[in-house]
Amino acid sequence: IIEPAPWGSPSSIALLDPIDVPGVVYSVHMYVPHAFTHQGVYDNPMGVVYPGIIDGKWYDRDTLRKVLEPVRRFQEGNGVHIYIGEFSAIRWAPGDSAYQYLKDCIDSFEEYGWDWAYHAFREWDGWSVEHGPDRNDRSRTATPTDRALLLRSWYARNVKAEFSAVKKN
Repeated sequence: IIEPAPWGSPSSIALLDPIDVPGVVYSVHMYVPHAFTHQGVYDNPMGVVYPGIIDGKWYDRDTLRKVLEPVRRFQEGNGVHIYIGEFSAIRWAPGDSAYQYLKDCIDSFEEYGWDWAYHAFREWDGWSVEHGPDRNDRSRTATPTDRALLLRSWYARNVKAEFSAVKKN
């Protein structure tokens, strides 16, 4: 798996030259717009709503698709496999903003045939889909959050491939 510098951003993939190695997968991270996904982390202001105007620009599913366009061009132009190695939204984003952002991301990833991994499971509770929207409540919720249900609905679509061992004589 190869990711571009810096930070594996979608726009950085244009800096990569594909390598001629079988089975290589190209990966990026999706945290655009950072002011939304990382609100309340370090010195990032809180109260940022998605979809909405973020850093003076309108962000919605169509905008996210434009952000991902360099990855799509790289995929199609080079006939390569794409993996979104990380994406997330802070759990205390206002209203259902985190859910909407995750849904819009996943819908695009799936449409493009990309594999993806949510960041992160049982790491820091800021990214947790098992915790509610109250930043000060560090306990997992008794019932699944809308974000957890969204991820579970996509995970349920995965199909386990059955492989048979080939016996060599």
